[in-house]
Amino acid sequence: MQKLTRKETAARTRAELLDAAETVFAEQGYGQASLERIAERAGYTRGALYASFAGKDDLFLAVLDRWLDREIEDSRLIDADDVEETLTRLRGREGNRFADRRRFLLLSEFRLYALRNPAVATRLAEHERRSRAWYAEAIRSRAGDRELPIDPDQLALYVLALENGIATLGHLDPDEVDQHAFIDALGLLVRVLR
Repeated sequence: MQKLTRKETAARTRAELLDAAETVFAEQGYGQASLERIAERAGYTRGALYASFAGKDDLFLAVLDRWLDREIEDSRLIDADDVEETLTRLRGREGNRFADRRRFLLLSEFRLYALRNPAVATRLAEHERRSRAWYAEAIRSRAGDRELPIDPDQLALYVLALENGIATLGHLDPDEVDQHAFIDALGLLVRVLR
């Protein structure tokens, strides 16, 4: 068995800490989760955690970035030439990136925390800009050479707000608001913009 390089070992440690952080944050929430518990879950010391992350905020933001990286990668798997086919595939994926209640609650908790902490808000805003940029790129890709009646960056903002709003309403009142309402709204937007 080939010995791992220092860089490979650091990457593996970081990945294992992120896995543990996802689990502990989901179980306990952002506020209640401790770095000690996360390090313990991963099988490392708190010192190993600090060798990879500046602190709890940095670790959580890395978890968010990894989620977004996965979503971007997964979106390539469901991207189809036909818009209706893409919407149908999205319906099969719970209808909304934020349909997972525990994950949505965790993100909502961190957003409130960030709103109260300007330094964290700045870093979370960077993450949200990356999410909007991903949506804007998807819109540009779908539009091709067609000129849209609205700037793709602005439309991406509206789509992200719509997704977050429907997720919130869906989690508050799941009997009345289905997470698939987001996909229905996307379908409506596509038809209006054709």
